[in-house]
Amino acid sequence: MSEPIYVIVVNWNLKEDTIACVESLRAAGVPLRQIVVVDNASTDGSVPALRERFGAALPLIQNAANLGFAAANNRGIRHALAQGAEWVLLVNNDTVVAPTFFEALQKAITEHPRFAILAPLILYFDAPDRIWHLGDRLIPGTLATVSLYRNRRDRGQLPPLLPVDFVTGCGMLVRRDVFETIGLFDTGFFMYAEEVDFCWRARQAGFQIACAPKAKMWHKVSRSANRDRPAARYRRVRNQIRFYRRYAAGLQRPLMMGFTLLRSVGMALGDLLHRQPSLVSPLLQAWRDGWFGDPNPTEEL
Repeated sequence: MSEPIYVIVVNWNLKEDTIACVESLRAAGVPLRQIVVVDNASTDGSVPALRERFGAALPLIQNAANLGFAAANNRGIRHALAQGAEWVLLVNNDTVVAPTFFEALQKAITEHPRFAILAPLILYFDAPDRIWHLGDRLIPGTLATVSLYRNRRDRGQLPPLLPVDFVTGCGMLVRRDVFETIGLFDTGFFMYAEEVDFCWRARQAGFQIACAPKAKMWHKVSRSANRDRPAARYRRVRNQIRFYRRYAAGLQRPLMMGFTLLRSVGMALGDLLHRQPSLVSPLLQAWRDGWFGDPNPTEEL
């Protein structure tokens, strides 16, 4: 790889998935020394398992508590930048990448230098040709977005590069000067929406974002979040609303408040219909806290 790319993988109690992720990254051509695993105080034996598999060649940062996705990634990013990384790739630990992954990313970097944040095509692990995420674009006049090609099949029909407004932290490649200009992730988000806030700040600073569909990865989809669905539901909804609350201007605020209220009611009805009443209370609390609670909460598990 002609550009020094470092990879950050955050782990919390998913040792088998993290090992598989690191193995796929290594098979795609990145040296172990450029893969940084940040462990969020796992209790499943992740740290000794990683040490046994990869030895001291794998940089492994251990947090004393679960600091969340944003803070853990920030620790890894700081390490990577200190080592001279020109690009930092964030990947979820429940993903695997294609053998040609870094080759495709490097091609996008070389051919489209104006883009400072790039994301791969992310497919479902259990449905390998179906698209999970390929970026989002803003709906004009609002802060709401639409996901591109979501749940469609990848039949080779995608353009080589797709400019977007937002990408997911599940897989995003960020150029060094973005961090140097706007800083790191806002740790107040803990997990969920931190990458949305980051992409917004990057775009406001003049950086451009795109997806490079030739770079492919497969996502097992929220393995850790599914262990605590009420908490995951609360954080996801609250943090999305916090983003709207922070950046809505003028009439956008009442518009987004009404939009999120209607959507939350619809989600609550769906939860009741699917016999998941435990998700209703955290959903409604998330709406209230997102709009009227502490705008900069701190959180730790």
